[in-house]
Amino acid sequence: MPEYVFRYAAPYLEVAGSKDSYIISKNGQKYLDFLMGWCVGNAGWNKKTITDSIRRFKGPTYVSPTYNYGRWEELGKKLVSLTELDATCFRATGGTEAVELALKISKAYNRRKNFIAFKNAYHGQSFACMALVGLHANKFGPYPDDYVRINLGKWDKVTDTVVNAILRKGVCAFISEPIICNLGVIVPPKSFFESVREACDETNTVMIIDEVATGFGRTGEWFGFQNYGIKPDIITVAKGFSSGYAPIGAAVADAKISESMRFGFSNYSTFGWQPLAVETAMANINYMEKNKLIDKSKRSGEYLMNRLAEFCEPQGKGLCVGFNVKNENIKKDCRDNGLLIDAFDGRSVLFPALDVSKNEIDKAVEIIKKNSKP
Repeated sequence: MPEYVFRYAAPYLEVAGSKDSYIISKNGQKYLDFLMGWCVGNAGWNKKTITDSIRRFKGPTYVSPTYNYGRWEELGKKLVSLTELDATCFRATGGTEAVELALKISKAYNRRKNFIAFKNAYHGQSFACMALVGLHANKFGPYPDDYVRINLGKWDKVTDTVVNAILRKGVCAFISEPIICNLGVIVPPKSFFESVREACDETNTVMIIDEVATGFGRTGEWFGFQNYGIKPDIITVAKGFSSGYAPIGAAVADAKISESMRFGFSNYSTFGWQPLAVETAMANINYMEKNKLIDKSKRSGEYLMNRLAEFCEPQGKGLCVGFNVKNENIKKDCRDNGLLIDAFDGRSVLFPALDVSKNEIDKAVEIIKKNSKP
């Protein structure tokens, strides 16, 4: 008999509720959530201020993308102001669609063929997003030959490889997370992004920074690229944009580059920035600003890193943290002790809520320390 809902893995937790930094299972057990839906719940779960704003919403049920809607414009202006870019917003329903938009905008701009990305990183679930990094090539391949996939290694060599690929020209765009979450939270040096930015400028190649996971305070700044002092041509956002209270995403593109999309039916998203989702994203951003969650992320991240450094070598910025682990069962062992983390390929990652308390960090660190060795 087929399942009513397709699941990609056997479920280990049936969720019945959530509050602040905790997930509550069907049997009433509370789990300290240090994943927050993988960088989704930045503001924390079920914050009354945000849920009250959603309940008070009296706007239209739906607005066609072919019409105008004032709150769209307000949210777009707010998003652009937070990025500090001279840019235009393209509406999406989530991260995959936002990255697809970034690829389309880049292609419309310089009409080139190749895209450069890190092999086995992650930018979404569409065919193009998976082809970028070679994800599941044995199942969905062979992919087109439009993609140049770079292996991580020593950063001097990685920098030379990426820059030389761009300088050979013919490259449409380079894409990367500012901190590579899906390879275990890998933090590129500032010199890497500076060199890539210079090469992109020289060759008119588009620089895309994927902020779907790292945006909205996750790295101690509103956006991860702001840690490096660079300006991307396009950034993609979703996840923390609404802290999971509604599906919403965007591609924010440099004004000059976005002009390339001014032709009929260049993009259409049926539920891109649905009115209730817009209201939710506004409430989420207002909550973050009022409660100074970006500053809290930076301070709590430093505290978390210092605590972890007592027994491992953590990497990361803000509350985007990864470290090597020896215990291949650490994910399960921590869960059995009431803590939700993720672990893969010898790395563990932590993405707690931006307002996580010191007591919660201490509790999590003690559980991790207890279970960090085989």
